[in-house]
Amino acid sequence: MKRILTVLALLLPAFAADIGNQQIDSIYPALEKLYVSLHQHPELGFQENETSVKLSEQLRLLGYEVTTGVGRTGVVAILRNGSGRTIMLRADMDALPIEEKTGLPFASKVIVKSSAGQSVPVMHACGHDIHMTALMGTARIMAQTKQQWHGTLMLVAQPAEEILGGAAAMLRDGLFHTISKAGICSCHTC
Repeated sequence: MKRILTVLALLLPAFAADIGNQQIDSIYPALEKLYVSLHQHPELGFQENETSVKLSEQLRLLGYEVTTGVGRTGVVAILRNGSGRTIMLRADMDALPIEEKTGLPFASKVIVKSSAGQSVPVMHACGHDIHMTALMGTARIMAQTKQQWHGTLMLVAQPAEEILGGAAAMLRDGLFHTISKAGICSCHTC
C-alpha cells in the first residue's frame, strides 16, 4: 500500500518532491485500519451506502467540501487551495458477488441480497478497497501539505464500476454541475 500512495503522490508533481516516506509512514496506521474495514465490509454496486458514509465522513474531517449521493451512492470531495491547476482523482467503491477464500484474518464474510434478490457472498476481489485507501491517503497528504501546493483537488468515489453503471449515473446526477458549483468547470453549459 505504501508504494501505491507514493505513486499517487508522484502524480501530483507540484508537491511530490516534498512528500517523504516519513509522512506516508505517519498516516499508514489509519490507512491500514481503513483498508481492513473496507475489505471486511464490501458492498455491491449501487449498494455502497456504508462505504460512502465512511469516506465522506473522513473527507469532511480533513476539510473537503463533500457532496454525497452523486450517481446514487457516489462521493465527490473538493479541496480548494487558491489559484492553480485542478486535478481530479477517482477510485471505484463496489465489490463483486464472490465468496472470499483467502484465509485472511480480515476476510469478508458478507452475504447480501443482489439486485435480483438472491443472497450472494461479497468481496473486494479487484482491489477497489486499496483504490479507496490510496485515494484517502492522497486526501490526507494533500490536506496536510496545503502550504506546499496551490489549486483545486477533486476526489471522486465512483459507485457501481463492476456493473458498468456508476460513471453514467454520476454524469446523469450532474457530476459536472457539481464541478461547476465548485468553480472549476469550463464546459459553458453548467
